[in-house]
Amino acid sequence: MTKPRPTLVVLAGPNGAGKSTLYETRIAPSLKAPFINADIIQRDELKNSDVEAAYEAARVAARRRAEFLAQGRGFVTESVFSHPSKLDLIQQGRAAGFRIMLFHICLEHPDLSVARVGERVKEGGHPVPENKIRQRYDRNGPLIRQAALHSDVAHIFDNSRLNQPPERVMSFTGGKLSFVNVRLPKWALRIYSEDLRNA
Repeated sequence: MTKPRPTLVVLAGPNGAGKSTLYETRIAPSLKAPFINADIIQRDELKNSDVEAAYEAARVAARRRAEFLAQGRGFVTESVFSHPSKLDLIQQGRAAGFRIMLFHICLEHPDLSVARVGERVKEGGHPVPENKIRQRYDRNGPLIRQAALHSDVAHIFDNSRLNQPPERVMSFTGGKLSFVNVRLPKWALRIYSEDLRNA
């Protein structure tokens, strides 16, 4: 009997988009896998909110991801995809025989990201400089699209509406568009324009 492939779930999106909330509401109830999240490591293990602790938490998360990949153990992780090197995780997972599921969650405007990070800080979360939030918002969309196209399954969510659950607006299966919502936000039209044209 063939051993089932381990699953790597990647939550991708700008700061404050709702990656952790999407995990708690959509993924954790149905997938029993460890969540490797630098923010949680910083808060619960390092118990330190300063910038140096954030870098250390990121290093701890990277080590754990590498260990799980080497052991063939499924896990969930998240990233803002601020750099092309973040695509390496998808490639490494594929090379190790993992099934890759990507959840891209985004907001209509970087102002929303800035505001939501500000709210999170008031509740004890870690701060992120506003200029970094805005730079990442502009930079990460094309990288996340590449990750979606190289995943076995990718679901795209819009989380722009206040006090409403995230709405699935698109899905990809094997790199091909498999679902399109009748209502597409501008950010999705911009990032996935080529895929929509070729559908």
